[in-house]
Amino acid sequence: MRRLYYLLVLLGLYELAACTGRSTVGERRVSAVVHAPAAHTPFNLPSLLGCTIDQVRQKLGSPLETAEQDLGPEPTEAQKHTPAGENWNNTFKNKGTTFIVSFNANTRKVHDIIVLGDDEDELMQRSNLTLTALNYIVVPVLNPENTNKVLGVRMIPRS
Repeated sequence: MRRLYYLLVLLGLYELAACTGRSTVGERRVSAVVHAPAAHTPFNLPSLLGCTIDQVRQKLGSPLETAEQDLGPEPTEAQKHTPAGENWNNTFKNKGTTFIVSFNANTRKVHDIIVLGDDEDELMQRSNLTLTALNYIVVPVLNPENTNKVLGVRMIPRS
């Protein structure tokens, strides 16, 4: 009976040692290599509030869309007279960040700007956005296939 007691005590101590992460066996610990996120230069997105698409292009550069594409940087005359002309998109890449700018092709007024990325806090910081601004609101752009993941953040000017 005494042997069984000692055997149980030894097994308990063995399991306790295993749970603490300490080992008597000569194991080598390998630390995982952590890659730093890609460097992005901050951009003052609120500075684009009230700008026309032409002014946004002056600040962000040429859109990625080309005239040869069906959905180029500007709608065709026929497209301008459809609802699509009232909500046209241009994509920009500037300082390592991708922006999608929605605008009315007839009035040239910008509706909203999306900053693409998967870390909401980092996007807010990189774009100089705040949740308490009086002249715009910020909403997350969720992945339609997995609403637990963010595709970016959208800045919408307040009326």
